[in-house]
Amino acid sequence: MNTIWRRTKSNTSMELHFNRITSIILSRSSAFIMLVVTCLLTTPIQMYGDLEDENLILVAAGTFTMGSDKRAADEKPTHKVFLDAFYIGKYEVTNAEYYKFWISIQTDKKTTTQNTKHHTPEDFIHIPHIGKWQDRAKEYPNHPVVGVSWHDAHAYAKWKGMRLPTEAEWEKAARGYTDRTWPWGNALEEYANTVSNKDGYPNRIAPVGSFKQGKSYYGAMDMAGNVWEWTSDWYSDVYYYNSPKQNPTGPKNGSWRVIRGGSWIDAIPRCSTTFRFHQYPNLKTSFIGFRVAKTADKTKE
Repeated sequence: MNTIWRRTKSNTSMELHFNRITSIILSRSSAFIMLVVTCLLTTPIQMYGDLEDENLILVAAGTFTMGSDKRAADEKPTHKVFLDAFYIGKYEVTNAEYYKFWISIQTDKKTTTQNTKHHTPEDFIHIPHIGKWQDRAKEYPNHPVVGVSWHDAHAYAKWKGMRLPTEAEWEKAARGYTDRTWPWGNALEEYANTVSNKDGYPNRIAPVGSFKQGKSYYGAMDMAGNVWEWTSDWYSDVYYYNSPKQNPTGPKNGSWRVIRGGSWIDAIPRCSTTFRFHQYPNLKTSFIGFRVAKTADKTKE
């Protein structure tokens, strides 16, 4: 802030004039500070937020309603679930992010050749907008990584000091404490990358975060469409009938892992917040990716 000096007849009058201006500035500054403090004190505290360095969103501890009685059989019955606080990725893991992991295991002397090959995403040369792994990592750095198995996703998350979200965590992050059919609400909108040709990305994957209006209750992006997402749970079509009411982690064993969210090859009904699907954990396809999660400190609850 510039102080305006005016010529005066004496040093005394100059000093008085400067003091008068200073008093005005200080009084106005005090008023501004009081206004800021008042706004801070009267603004409701949000129960979630971003962990900016890792693009994670904090989901506060609490109870939500899981499942649906109006849709597929394996989504029944609706039931209350309590979850401890956790972080979940704001975006699906991208090609660029996975590439850093992939490069690191190429140079890690402790990593065997077999494991290195195991964590290499599948090539899809018959799909032009995906193509070979190393090519798409450079050409489409902000696209969600695909062609990764459940084991690949698990290994990446572990490398980052995190984990895959449980099925319950995924659903809560998508619908919140509401009964939202889709992450953005109950209205059928083109807020997701699906098989529809009306979303701007016909028959192709979209960069993460492309559908701003499709964000979830907590602000997570692309939880409907784009790519299916691996969760940590084994799949059972009757699990909801006897699942724990607090922090469920799925059946103890199984043949398939749960995937959620639908993808660019799916119609919108399969992209709902409650729709459940499953695949073999070794499968690598052009329509399955993942996002990461992390248990929050108890102080965040």
